[in-house]
Amino acid sequence: MSSPHLPPDLPAPPPGVPPQSPPRTAGFGSPPPRDGRGVAFFVAIFLGILLVASAGLNVLLLLLGLGSIAGAGLGDLGDGPFDEVHVAGQKGAATRVLQIPIRGAIAESATPLLGASGGTVSQVRRALRHAAGDDVHGVLLAIDSPGGGVTDSDEIHGLLRAFRRDHPQKPVLALFGDMAASGGYYVAASAEHIVARRSTITGSIGVIMSAWNFAEAAKKFGVEQVAIVSERTPFKDLLSPTRPMREAERALLTAIVDELYDQFVDVVDAGREKLDRAQVLALANGAIYTAGQALSNGLIDEIGDQEAAVRWFRQRLGVEVEVVEHRRRLGLGDLLFGSRAAPQGPEQAIGRLLAGTSGPRFLYFWEGGR
Repeated sequence: MSSPHLPPDLPAPPPGVPPQSPPRTAGFGSPPPRDGRGVAFFVAIFLGILLVASAGLNVLLLLLGLGSIAGAGLGDLGDGPFDEVHVAGQKGAATRVLQIPIRGAIAESATPLLGASGGTVSQVRRALRHAAGDDVHGVLLAIDSPGGGVTDSDEIHGLLRAFRRDHPQKPVLALFGDMAASGGYYVAASAEHIVARRSTITGSIGVIMSAWNFAEAAKKFGVEQVAIVSERTPFKDLLSPTRPMREAERALLTAIVDELYDQFVDVVDAGREKLDRAQVLALANGAIYTAGQALSNGLIDEIGDQEAAVRWFRQRLGVEVEVVEHRRRLGLGDLLFGSRAAPQGPEQAIGRLLAGTSGPRFLYFWEGGR
């Protein structure tokens, strides 16, 4: 007799075993088998991934912050850490002179990254803070520059003048490399003594502001710039590249260049006691000079090299001296961001100076020194 719970085509179970339900097969209209993992399981996995990613990002930001503090200090890109490198003079001498390099275009980065060394102004400011310490007895400015921004050059000049005022017992000498033109000479005028190598090119005392004008090309190709300005601000589209410059605009810009030129003349006149203003004006015509010509004209004090600079410090301070340079160690920001966070070379500085703004700039810069 067959079991009432089983279909007729299934065999009866053995004695003592309860009847079993037939296995369910997946077919049309049948629900799929369940593996026990619902929507909540996958939501939990997703939230876990987000949590791990957030924790990793927070750790990275913390490391960046620590790297910025360690590599840059607090405020104005900081003071350390750095390595001290022997440059010239008697190694190990108790009297030490700090060499401050000013190489390439004088330009300050507008937005240095965390831990970045910053531009020329920041580097000089940091070095002068080191020079103000009791273990430094003089400053050697190693200048090899075609000049740069008007404001950047003037700020460095001001920093050096303030250093000399606050530390009169610490002499400052400028030593020229291949060139110290325009803003490079502007900075050097703050020094007590200037030495140029016999192959140095210097001078180029003056101001320049250049811009491209495509008015003729725009007319030829049918290009027109639409600029909406008020009648009360007729100079608002000054230096538009798609129309000829007006005479009133040229006069306005020339007046600014003349004022900045007078500032340059004032700086040289104050810095070169051997020259009177009339002599400075005669030399300040934008011309460049060889070291021999600069010496004859009173723009420099001596033709020599680094040994000549060491000799001057030795005579000035009355003891043997060692010239050292502080080279900043790379921090975490430098390693993460590469060359943008590392000290900039001449090519990068010139590019930042000439292409880092949306328009023309007034420059103490010798264009031939690129």
